[in-house]
Amino acid sequence: MSKNHQIARKDGFSLIEMIGVLAIMAILAGAIVPNALKSIDRAAVRSEKSNLENLSNSLKLHLKTNGSVPTPANWASTLAALNDLNATDISQNDRRISRSFIRDSNSTTPNRVLILSSMRTGLTLPAESALNTTRFNTIWDTADGSIPATSSWSGWTNWNNVSTSEDYLLIQRINLSQIYQTDLATFTVSLNNTSSTTVSYTITSNGITSAAINIAATPPATATITGLAKGDRMNLYTAANGTSLGYTYVISESGKTFDFDGTGWAPQ
Repeated sequence: MSKNHQIARKDGFSLIEMIGVLAIMAILAGAIVPNALKSIDRAAVRSEKSNLENLSNSLKLHLKTNGSVPTPANWASTLAALNDLNATDISQNDRRISRSFIRDSNSTTPNRVLILSSMRTGLTLPAESALNTTRFNTIWDTADGSIPATSSWSGWTNWNNVSTSEDYLLIQRINLSQIYQTDLATFTVSLNNTSSTTVSYTITSNGITSAAINIAATPPATATITGLAKGDRMNLYTAANGTSLGYTYVISESGKTFDFDGTGWAPQ
């Protein structure tokens, strides 16, 4: 008596099927991975752009509060203290590449500052010591998404040799002129004593009041007070040594001239 034998096919893939699957996976990976990496890079650049804008605002706040611009040596620690961060978080970006802090050397009180950041390893950035005002201006005027001319710094040649490197360069331009013209503006007040009476004045700045300063009784006697800041208060007295308050003036948008005629102080 014969028996029919049925041979069952084992579950799984044959070698040819496995090779086919792997080939398809390789093709998909080749298409997906580069795009995924580009997406990660674009996200990193956007994040860094936002970080640089925050640093710009912190620098402006520091200038308004302290009246000075940090140096390349202490800018990271200065802004870190202002934001309660570690100095490394200021001096380096999220990819642990050092940022470059550059002041315009055209004046002792820099009106402009650059913060440069690279989101691609191996591409360095210029230091302030490598630039003069002309080179600074070249970088300042460079359009976003472009590499500055090598006339501003020879190191840009290396950037030009790397494809799409301009996508990884961020230039944060910080103009401080408005702060100097408003928050840090200084004013002059002139006091003219046209009487035969010695008069006086005091100045209150940042909560501290100066000792009374006399203006001679021999007319015409003039006191010119410079470097006054917005919010400073002047008390003008009709007698010597800060007695008999006659007029109070708080510095606002301009300086002023006052005359004392023997009776009282009058603004001109």
